[in-house]
Amino acid sequence: MRTPSPITLPARLRADAPGSDEPFGFNERLYSAQEVASRLGVSERWVRDHATRRSPRIRAVKLGPLVRFRWPDVQAFLAELAARNDSKCR
Repeated sequence: MRTPSPITLPARLRADAPGSDEPFGFNERLYSAQEVASRLGVSERWVRDHATRRSPRIRAVKLGPLVRFRWPDVQAFLAELAARNDSKCR
């Protein structure tokens, strides 16, 4: 009887891949809407609203009924808001 070989993930899915520019690392922490709201000083409703609107939008990871956020995505959203506000001031 043959022993099954171990599953090897493709390089693009491995968190330890050198030079990997993958969109999501396996050991990256995910934040709840409540945690993001607390760190930004806004309501949880505001965070959820910006996760579901078209633009500007906070990218979110949906895990069944749960919605989680990567901190780099939150930072990118904040940078986009700052850029929009800068262009409106001119």
